[in-house]
Amino acid sequence: MNAAEKLISRARHGRFSELLPDLLELAKRSGGDRNEAWEAAAAAIQILFWQDRFAEAADLAETIIAQDGPLGGELCDQDMPFRTALLAGELHAGAPAQPRLLTAAGYVPDGRNLGDDLLWLAEELPERPIEELLPSHFNWGGPAEPLDEAGAQLAERDFSTLDTGDKYTLWEALAEANDFEQAHQLVESSGETPDRYAPCLWMAGWYAVRGNVPRGERMLLAAHDRWWPYMKWDAIPDDPVLQPTLRLVTTDRVREQYLTRPIGPEAAKAWVSAATSIGSPSGVPVPCVST
Repeated sequence: MNAAEKLISRARHGRFSELLPDLLELAKRSGGDRNEAWEAAAAAIQILFWQDRFAEAADLAETIIAQDGPLGGELCDQDMPFRTALLAGELHAGAPAQPRLLTAAGYVPDGRNLGDDLLWLAEELPERPIEELLPSHFNWGGPAEPLDEAGAQLAERDFSTLDTGDKYTLWEALAEANDFEQAHQLVESSGETPDRYAPCLWMAGWYAVRGNVPRGERMLLAAHDRWWPYMKWDAIPDDPVLQPTLRLVTTDRVREQYLTRPIGPEAAKAWVSAATSIGSPSGVPVPCVST
């Protein structure tokens, strides 16, 4: 791991606010390994979102693209969270996104993913609400559609008899069909929450539009335990503070858990460490069970 990735790993131990200044310093450093700079910037942007510092996150995204985009390095193969920062800068801080998207795209060599994505967003913005262009947007409050064949068959079975894979398939099918009523009844009858991150967000948003903050909070807390980084720079899931609907149920308790508790691989390591220290009667460490 490079210096940025080591900082990000340390942050995922629940030290996001503590290590944000170090990430910002690395991101703004001139010279040195430019991959370290943009990776640190990406992680810092996510943490800034959680601190509601959206204007600062957008400024950082624009600055790092202006500085490193012309170099044609790995930054130019990215899109998230730089696109997100510029969009959220308008939605949550009032800084118009379209001119910044066009300006930023101009720093990226032709044909590279980042530039193409920024240009596409600039074209889409006049026609679509910003929240639809942000990650983890669902049709909250919209109509349900029929379940697909696999989901319908699983829905007819006793949920308690389903194995982990079948439960996952069913939750995914319910979210895909936007069938909140059936999903809610399943939560009520089984006492379980969806076993993957995205369906938890989907249900949290539904509880938000229904005005049920405690249930929405519960889903976001469950989502925290089910999140895993997609990229090496991915420090913390930012959907709960980006999507306006999810912000309705992103309570102080949710913010505290996401910002101060280990998450992802670092949470798994902490679990294994604790289990190992306790051990089993035979002295064999208790295995970690993924959620």
